[in-house]
Amino acid sequence: MPKITGTWEDREQIRELYARYALHVDASRFSEWVDTFTPDGVFESPLMGRFAGHEELRRFTGQYETSWNGGGVRHMMVNVSFDIDGDVATGTCYLIYFKVHDGKSEYLLTGGYRDKLRKHNGEWLYTRRNVFLDAKAE
Repeated sequence: MPKITGTWEDREQIRELYARYALHVDASRFSEWVDTFTPDGVFESPLMGRFAGHEELRRFTGQYETSWNGGGVRHMMVNVSFDIDGDVATGTCYLIYFKVHDGKSEYLLTGGYRDKLRKHNGEWLYTRRNVFLDAKAE
């Protein structure tokens, strides 16, 4: 059996971080989504680009919401796994991504995230979140 790292409290906070990330962005609660990152946090996507720091992350959310064309999205993050080493952690999960429009959900892509996390002021946050895609989206 693999060794479980970190305290159970830290592990639960990180699991909650993964959930909040998706729930906030899918509900257009962008300020709260930005707050899932450290002030110097980086989000990088092969489709959307690289955004570093809270100001750029806020700019990204505007571009991202515009890309929905009046609809919405759903992030399904599964197989979340992470290792904790003191106040830093590395993690990964798979992503199933849907577009929602006119009451219908449409599958768009699969991929995942490769993450770096840090305990910042007692709270686990992303320092780096890199998206990877299984196949290039059109």
